[in-house]
Amino acid sequence: MISSVIDKLQRTYRPGLGGLALLVSLLVSPVSAFTNPTSADLPKTITVGSTTYSLPNLDNPLRADKTKLKDHREAGAKLYFTHCYLCHGDLKDGRGVFGDRFSPAPANLRKLVADADKKESYAFWRIAKGGRGLPEAHRPWESAMPEWEGKLTPEEIWQVVLFLFDSVRYPFVPNEPQKASVERGTEVYEKHCLHCHGAKGDGKGIAAPFSSPRPRNFTKGHYKFRSTAFGKIPTDDDMRKMLVTGMPGTTMPSWKHLPEVDRESLVLYLKSLGRKFEKFKKRGKSHKVIPVPEPAPFTLESKERGRKLFIKNCSGCHGVEGRSDGASTHKIVNIAKDQLRPRNLTQSWLFRRSHTRKDLFQTLRTGLSLTAMPRLSPRVHSDETVWDLVNYVYTLSPAVQPAVLEEMRAERVEGPLPDDPEDPAWKLVTAYYFPLGGQLEEEPKSNFTTTSSLWIQAVHNGREIAFRIRWDDPTFDPILKETAKVLESPPPPLPAHLQADPADQPPPPKPKPQKIPDAFALQFPASLGSGNLPHFLNGSPDRPVTLWHWTSYPNQITEWTAQGVSQWSRKGMSQEVKGKVAFRYGQYQLVLKRALTTSDRKRDIQFQTGQEVPIAFNAWDGNEGESGSKKAVSSWYKLILD
Repeated sequence: MISSVIDKLQRTYRPGLGGLALLVSLLVSPVSAFTNPTSADLPKTITVGSTTYSLPNLDNPLRADKTKLKDHREAGAKLYFTHCYLCHGDLKDGRGVFGDRFSPAPANLRKLVADADKKESYAFWRIAKGGRGLPEAHRPWESAMPEWEGKLTPEEIWQVVLFLFDSVRYPFVPNEPQKASVERGTEVYEKHCLHCHGAKGDGKGIAAPFSSPRPRNFTKGHYKFRSTAFGKIPTDDDMRKMLVTGMPGTTMPSWKHLPEVDRESLVLYLKSLGRKFEKFKKRGKSHKVIPVPEPAPFTLESKERGRKLFIKNCSGCHGVEGRSDGASTHKIVNIAKDQLRPRNLTQSWLFRRSHTRKDLFQTLRTGLSLTAMPRLSPRVHSDETVWDLVNYVYTLSPAVQPAVLEEMRAERVEGPLPDDPEDPAWKLVTAYYFPLGGQLEEEPKSNFTTTSSLWIQAVHNGREIAFRIRWDDPTFDPILKETAKVLESPPPPLPAHLQADPADQPPPPKPKPQKIPDAFALQFPASLGSGNLPHFLNGSPDRPVTLWHWTSYPNQITEWTAQGVSQWSRKGMSQEVKGKVAFRYGQYQLVLKRALTTSDRKRDIQFQTGQEVPIAFNAWDGNEGESGSKKAVSSWYKLILD
């Protein structure tokens, strides 16, 4: 049981410390029972559209005409990067941007291709029928893998299979040389890089529209992460590090598996794409690397000095508590134009350059070229000052990504349940961390979601159950100022001589609602004990779900029954969920509360102690146009009442 697991894991955070409640030092897999179907599970026949296929001896029909193989392979690549790589990744290893957001994790396609028993017909079956087409022996299993039958033609599915098998079977450029060269780098680039960065290196590859941030434009010679000064070209070592580490939280993977000579050749080729490198060499210049001294000791006094520096110099973009909700972001952020939000400093596992104190120091000293992130000049900020700032920023996030547990528990308490998200009683309740990813199955899809994770707590007293959910959102619906407690990050304080007398300021304008409200929903099966789980994307006609749905405008909670992403129906008189919301420095906090049992047993979820209840989450950022099927979603997890 989950309680015994938690007892064995190290608790390093409790409520009130950095806003986190439970952080364990080991990553526990959220799914333990699932086993992949083997080649022996391959059905004898499947019907796709109006055609029935005999699978055991089926070959990829596209291989019959070798003159068209290249065209089919390129078509398969475009389909893969359009529909598949956000989950399965550039390397087809199941480690895409959303690779750790769903349970079970996306398949490692490299292992599938390497399994000699699993032929291309096996991949055709799995792609066409998806997770819901698995044999009964492998259920119940809730997969984020959709069935592509009806979305792709059989020929398109075969094109994806062709691309996968050929690109995985032949991962390296043949005839590895002894010495690095631009020519070799060209071959390696065309093999591994052009789908994202484009044939010309201008960042306009076929995968670019599905990437955020967009792939780097190498022709400009600008690189965000360098050991050199702001706006300067990187050193060769900087570029080597970029290839080895990749960019966490983006579609750029690590290429450390490539032979060293190929990585060195890539460095040479990438430098040939930007004129800045050629000018640098012709002028006989040498790199001036910004030094990173040994870290200063961490002290509470240093942290406090750093906090004051942060409020003065950084909160305008990063926000008071580091959740990228600063007042300046309203002017500088445009996701559609790849003008991204400042880093959320409470999620260090997504830092591009890693989150050691030395790396933080280097980022502050060098800045990020082509962004609003400046450098801290030594003429203005001493090393001691920068270390103070580093020491404060370092405390805003846990050192490792929180564990994702298979189960969460609703703790039994005595007396009335807290109905305010800021009630101190919540500090004594264990919080659980769950990831969310984009809804990628139904149109319109959500490739870039604001919400990537949440924290949830649950308590009950034998009569009622209450949930407290917290999720980061750098913007809030302004109309909430009239109905909820809102703490927004103010602009950094001006020097005293520039501050205006508050009495002379006009009253603030009356807040107006966003065009699209923010929203959140808890999801449960409409009934328990019916065998397989409903589809995690809001159920299906034969297995509906119940949703407790909050919206920012109007600020209310409503109950719905859903039979799919686009088939929601509001429950009539059965509206028993109550709640309250608050917004604090880039984070929504929502409490949802209801009686354990209701009179409408057919349409309302009924809670009992000791019973396992599936639970899932949906979140919408209306400020970024998320509504309907455009949202962040989670897999099913388990709730147990103590």
